[in-house]
Amino acid sequence: MGLKSVLLGCVLWVLGFTVAASPVEIRVVTAAWMGYANAQGEGYYFEILRQAFPSPEWQLKVTVVPFARSIQLLQHDKADIVLGVYQGDLRKGLYSAAAVEMDTVDVALTPAMARDWQGLESLHLRKVQAYIAYGFDRLIPYPMYYEESSSLRDMLQRLNDGRIDAVLDYRPGMENAARLLESEPNFVIVDDVVSAAVYFGFVGTRFGESLKLRFDEAHKEVLASGLQQRLFEATQRKLGLIP
Repeated sequence: MGLKSVLLGCVLWVLGFTVAASPVEIRVVTAAWMGYANAQGEGYYFEILRQAFPSPEWQLKVTVVPFARSIQLLQHDKADIVLGVYQGDLRKGLYSAAAVEMDTVDVALTPAMARDWQGLESLHLRKVQAYIAYGFDRLIPYPMYYEESSSLRDMLQRLNDGRIDAVLDYRPGMENAARLLESEPNFVIVDDVVSAAVYFGFVGTRFGESLKLRFDEAHKEVLASGLQQRLFEATQRKLGLIP
């Protein structure tokens, strides 16, 4: 066998090994956020995430669970990245260096409360509910009778029945859940009553630290180029929240 044949065989062997090499798997957990994250790995959060972890070098193994469960999985080292968290949500773990968005929360109110709405102060000592582990009470500087539930539809039903005064969530989700109510919706949604920075969370292991480092570097470029704002606006437009 000639030297050229040997060299060609080596090149083909290396190429074959490269093609066959498995991508690095990242276990991503998230709640289902309409327009932001779903089980198919689609949405604004994944558009941002893939700027740092593109295929085929990286494979995102996506698991959609309730928000509280997503936090638990990361903190028990059962996931590498959790999407859509506030500062303070993680008892252990790491946060992305910069926020991936400014979250704005909406509120559904009884008609009487909507007529007298004066901002967050109107929630003072009112019966307010939100999803489990959202912790919106941390963002509102007034005492409330605040509770969390696992069903948005049930919360809106209580609001409709006059058993509570307000539900904190997001307009698209509340409008969808309103279609499932036992009676005609009898509440008013007020937009953008609370805002807070949202981050990605990383498991507190050496692998998690390396993922955070890579993401932070790529995210810097995403921010500097204006790509994050463009992706965010495209998501908002798709949801019908901006023209």
